[in-house]
Amino acid sequence: KAQAMLESAQAALNEATARANEAANALREAIAAEEAAKAREAEAKAAEEQAHARAEEAKASEEQAHARKEELSAKESELAAAQSELEAALAELKAQEEAYNAKTKELERKSEEGGVVS
Repeated sequence: KAQAMLESAQAALNEATARANEAANALREAIAAEEAAKAREAEAKAAEEQAHARAEEAKASEEQAHARKEELSAKESELAAAQSELEAALAELKAQEEAYNAKTKELERKSEEGGVVS
């Protein structure tokens, strides 16, 4: 009878040891899964920070582009004003040339007709 109790106790001990080993394996798996989840969380956080940095860079780039666009618009206005000024000066020069040519022709005509050139 004692032998049977001993065998029963040994079987119970073996079963308890197997369960303890299973529990230890499950705990190791849970710890590994938790560490993997923490690693994925850290990667996600790093990716989020990189995305935020890229968004800031894009915003700065957009602001620079807007500033360059404003500068270009101002330079285009300056160019248009200079173009208008140049066209006005050219028109005045042509008017002076036409007046000079008309006066020269008039003087030549008077000279050929024997009139007084003044």
